[in-house]
Amino acid sequence: MEQELKLRLLDPGAWEQMLAHPLLALQDTPAIPMHAIYYDTADAALQRAGLAYRVRQEGERWVATLKGEGNAAGGLHQRPEWNVAVTDTRPCLAVFTESTLQAALEPLRERPLLAILETQFQRNEKVISWEDGSRIQLAADRGEIRANAAREPILELELELVDGHPAAVLTLGAALCRDLPLLPDAQSKMLRGLLLAGLLPENATPRPKAVRLRRHDDAGDSIAALMTAHCHQALAELAACLAAPAAAEPFHQLRKTIRSLRSLLRLSRPLDPEKSLAALRRELAAWFHQQNVRRDYDALGLYWAQLGEEMGITPEPLAGFLRDRSEAAQEQADLRAVVALLLSLWALLLRPGLPSGQPLQDFCEGQLRQWDQRVHRAHQAGEDAASLHALRIQIKNLRYAALAMSPLWPGQDSKPLLKVLANLQESLGGIRDAQMALERCSPLAHGRKALLAYEAGLLLGYLQARRSKHLKKCRKHWERLRTTARPWD
Repeated sequence: MEQELKLRLLDPGAWEQMLAHPLLALQDTPAIPMHAIYYDTADAALQRAGLAYRVRQEGERWVATLKGEGNAAGGLHQRPEWNVAVTDTRPCLAVFTESTLQAALEPLRERPLLAILETQFQRNEKVISWEDGSRIQLAADRGEIRANAAREPILELELELVDGHPAAVLTLGAALCRDLPLLPDAQSKMLRGLLLAGLLPENATPRPKAVRLRRHDDAGDSIAALMTAHCHQALAELAACLAAPAAAEPFHQLRKTIRSLRSLLRLSRPLDPEKSLAALRRELAAWFHQQNVRRDYDALGLYWAQLGEEMGITPEPLAGFLRDRSEAAQEQADLRAVVALLLSLWALLLRPGLPSGQPLQDFCEGQLRQWDQRVHRAHQAGEDAASLHALRIQIKNLRYAALAMSPLWPGQDSKPLLKVLANLQESLGGIRDAQMALERCSPLAHGRKALLAYEAGLLLGYLQARRSKHLKKCRKHWERLRTTARPWD
């Protein structure tokens, strides 16, 4: 079983820096030329069988490789692999004689195979021993994928587990991502080639698998699996953010996933008596709050666009000002900083985990009852800005945890509660945005640039009016929350 973490280098200018990194020290290893040809039948029978077949020249030797279906969540590729030394690049499935392959290959042995794509690159590689005794093969690849007339660069680092624990490659990957512009990549070279050749739809990138929750499963194991799935989802969304840095929606989705992950980390506190996750929980919270400035200016931009459309106002210059502030905040709070945190958390969840001995449903219902009580205590604090903000945080914690655990209560039991919590969160968010606008836009409304001050004043007035409406809605939703049944009662 192949287990490797694939990391894409985002900056071509950092290649030499990556090779010379102390944890890799690949700068003096000889570069091995690699030329691989990938084959399939004319009707993609191998692909439909979940198999990938290539013949690759590696320096002076040729190796035929067959890979089976596996998992590539979060950039960690886990799949069965068979390698056989051959004499040249001509395709021949008969070289694979393992009994486990016979049934899958038998219908394909006599069918003609066509070259569908190729890769050509230079590889710097060596095997190292990691701090836990695991052995990891490092492979830095630079070259290109070729499919018909199309070309796409290869610039990546593979960390393949030779023997030991899979958490080792994640820990090493996290250490490298702290120093280098690297990002976990769920796409193999073959998958990228098939996309380049137009042989797969654009949405064919592997997606994280859903976690199945069962009420009698171990609480620690189940919550650890859920948090791992959140790490995978966040890494995929991070790639979308970096592909379109100025786009607000991918960034918003990433924040939602991280916010849900933070809620699960809070939920898991009683399962972590040694506090092994405490430092990462704090670092993740700090990173999340660093993104608030960009989120605020993105939100103000959306509000202003909505108001401008309603009033028929040309959006500039306020729209340009908010855009510039959002981009400046984006540069100051590097999105890549979260990669190492997510990989480190994933590694910790793989190694010691969170074994508890408690049934998942019993644990979650006990915790959610306590969180429900915290929500009621927060509501009693009043309606000043600070109290409403604290209430919003408690509502979000309860909502995200209850949403993640909703499969424990089949049928319609949890839906009414989740709906009223979502409504409360939205109303409290509107109140918070009005307060945020006061902080961000008041200096503009009193500034010397007349048109900018006028537009900022319009936006402030609009959001303050919305605040009053949201406060009324919040009171109404609260009364509904008080009478809504809890699935854990």
